Amino acid sequence: MKFINPMNVRSMLKKEFKQLFRDPRMRAMIVGPPIIMLMLFGYAVNTDVNVVRMAVIDGDRTALSRDFISGFTSSPTFEFYAYVDSPAKAVEMLDRGDIDFFMQIERGFSRNIRKGLTAVAQVIIDGSDSSRASVIISYINAVILARNQELMKDRIRLAVLQHGAAGRKMPGSINLEQRIFFNQDLTSRNFFLPGVIGLLIALLTIMVTSMSIVKERESGTIEQINVSPLRPLEYILGKMVPFALVAFIDICIIVFLAITWFNVPFQGSFIFLLFSGIVFILSTLAVGLYISTISTTQQQAMLSSFLFFLPAMLLSGFVFPIYSMPESIQLVTYLNPLRYFMTIIRSVFLKGGNIMILWKDLLLLLLLGAALLFMSVKRYSKRMA
Repeated sequence: MKFINPMNVRSMLKKEFKQLFRDPRMRAMIVGPPIIMLMLFGYAVNTDVNVVRMAVIDGDRTALSRDFISGFTSSPTFEFYAYVDSPAKAVEMLDRGDIDFFMQIERGFSRNIRKGLTAVAQVIIDGSDSSRASVIISYINAVILARNQELMKDRIRLAVLQHGAAGRKMPGSINLEQRIFFNQDLTSRNFFLPGVIGLLIALLTIMVTSMSIVKERESGTIEQINVSPLRPLEYILGKMVPFALVAFIDICIIVFLAITWFNVPFQGSFIFLLFSGIVFILSTLAVGLYISTISTTQQQAMLSSFLFFLPAMLLSGFVFPIYSMPESIQLVTYLNPLRYFMTIIRSVFLKGGNIMILWKDLLLLLLLGAALLFMSVKRYSKRMA
């Protein structure tokens, strides 16, 4: 059995560290982009619906219709944009993106309310963003429900006065108390930013590592390494350790910024998160090394990295929940290391997840990383033979 020669590995590490920090562009690449992308994602990736712009076509123009409209405009969620005279103008505003919806109140709105009939108001919503539209509909329904409750109380009070039913008890009501776990403010940033950390580390490690062997092949130094006493595993370790150390430092920096700058709650163990990060880095570095063994140019390596990264991001649960995917696609996600780390990091941040809860994801991530590393070493050994 061949053992690793520590002197060979040390010489390889020394060479890789010098090469890594010698190039100013490489130094900027391993530190700058993760921080810049974290800032961009932190401020740009926000699916919270805090402001809803609305326009109104008031064909009734009565005190009751204005009172009904004030139920929307008095809420901090709804922002009144304009009164319009015709649906065509309102649709034009909707097309331009000036408003999120417009409400049309027909003539006779207040007359129907006074007669105890159903008064109808039509709402036209921009549904291009289905998730945002769903939230807007729930906001509108909440305002209409509150208004209907007020009308019902007024009707019961009037009935009591007219029929002299003094002393009769008012109908009871249901009080629904809501409790939200893990993300009490329902802030999308708290959900997305932990996932962004996994994406940034995966993108950095896969791209940088995938071009490492290819760069030496293009420069001609790979031939010198092939005739040296270095074994394939020693060469792979020499390639992985510097990038792993840089990625580990990036994790610490990005997690620190997410907690202190963006105030993302952190409920779990930082030690467990770092250990999981090391296992995840092992997996992504192995992916990058495998890509570098099947690529002949740096352009091919970069393209292959993106071809792996984009499906991995979509199948990780970062945006779309895995349980909503077809079963055949769900099976494919088990080969995606980003899937397991996405589950781990979000659970550690928001739910206080620990190894007792997340051991399955951590074990599968470790096994997948070891298998990918084994494939990379085997692939490189064949190319050296």
